[in-house]
Amino acid sequence: MNAESIREQLKLRGYNFTRIANVLGVSQNYVGMVAARKRTNHRVAIAIATALEKPVRLIFPDVPMYHGPVMSDDEREAELARKLQLIDGVRRSA
Repeated sequence: MNAESIREQLKLRGYNFTRIANVLGVSQNYVGMVAARKRTNHRVAIAIATALEKPVRLIFPDVPMYHGPVMSDDEREAELARKLQLIDGVRRSA
C-alpha cells in the first residue's frame, strides 16, 4: 500500500496519522514519512498495520526489515556482540 492508500484506509476505520502519532509519542509527519517509506520505524509500521487490522507484510511488502521478528534491546545487543565476536575471530585468523 502506498501512503495515500494507507491514509484512506485509516480514515475508513476512524484513524489518521495524528491519532497514531499521539499514541506513539511521535509527530504526525513522522508517521506519514513511515507510510511513504521515507523513514523506517518498526513500531510505527506495526501501529499502522494494527489500526488497519492487517499484517505488516501486506501494508509494507517492500520493506523487508518489518517482516522479521521484533527484537528487544537486550536481544539486539546480544546479537551485535555475537556478530562482533565473529568479526574479531576473522581478523585474528587472517
